[in-house]
Amino acid sequence: MTRVVDVSNSPSFGDAAVMKFFESSTRNLLAQEAAVGVRHHVALSVVGTERLSESGYFQAKIAQEKLIKESSILYSIVHTTQFFEFLKQLADISFDGQKVRLLDALSKASCV
Repeated sequence: MTRVVDVSNSPSFGDAAVMKFFESSTRNLLAQEAAVGVRHHVALSVVGTERLSESGYFQAKIAQEKLIKESSILYSIVHTTQFFEFLKQLADISFDGQKVRLLDALSKASCV
């Protein structure tokens, strides 16, 4: 086996639970990959993760990405657009009671 594609997601979205899930699962997966000689780890993440760090979910994704980057395994992190199941959570963290804060999509646009 030379490549693993990690599309795992936490079964719970509570701040502590999601952090525990991503830290534990990523450490375990990377350790097993190293043990069997996986050469490339591909992880699915979310566009704008680093800009939405108020959310426990995104803090956990940032922690996951950090673990991957610090490992000895070659990696690719694919940042995809939001999934519909996160729409309510995104709306909740974007509204402060009076204003809605939205990401400026043009400021971080890039082509790969």
